[in-house]
Amino acid sequence: MAPRELFPWMGLRERVLLVLYYEGPKDLKALALELAERPRTLRYLLERVIPALERAGALVVEDGVARLSLEKAPPAERQAPAEPKAKRSKRKEPSPVQALAEANPHVRGLLLQVGKRLPKEAQPLAASHPGVLLRAAEAALAYPEGRRASALILWLPEVRAWAKTLGAEAVEEALREAAKHAREPFPYARKLLAKARPSPDEERGEVLLF
Repeated sequence: MAPRELFPWMGLRERVLLVLYYEGPKDLKALALELAERPRTLRYLLERVIPALERAGALVVEDGVARLSLEKAPPAERQAPAEPKAKRSKRKEPSPVQALAEANPHVRGLLLQVGKRLPKEAQPLAASHPGVLLRAAEAALAYPEGRRASALILWLPEVRAWAKTLGAEAVEEALREAAKHAREPFPYARKLLAKARPSPDEERGEVLLF
């Protein structure tokens, strides 16, 4: 069962993914009713949050049932072989995620999956802070094999937000330490970063004298 104690730290998008990650596919309306505190929130979940997660490739809704896109996904349909195209003079450059994956074969599969399933989060992060994405993929290795890709996809939006607000160096170090010492590295990394976050007075540059 999804750890509800994490909900106060998360937005609606992360709560949806967390429930599906821990509890598996769920009826869409039942899931929305479970997470909505008010009728207005229920409408927002169904009309804005769920469609946005579908567009991002994080989840799939079929026959009224929502599931993570990597969980029991149907096999891709075979496509007819494309007609040969004229040779291009220039070779297509790899995407930031592809380049990072090729340079780090120990997490290549994870990086390619997250680049495909969550490109709007993974590609910008690989371009701006490749070390953060690499450390996040390495942290995902601490999870059981069947949960690694799902865990990385679930936490990647929050990891990217950490990098924006706290700096890439701090996030890389927190993920590195969490991968060494925790069975669930991503929640542990959040705790490390929360401890390192400056107080409001420090952020404003204020000094209190006693």
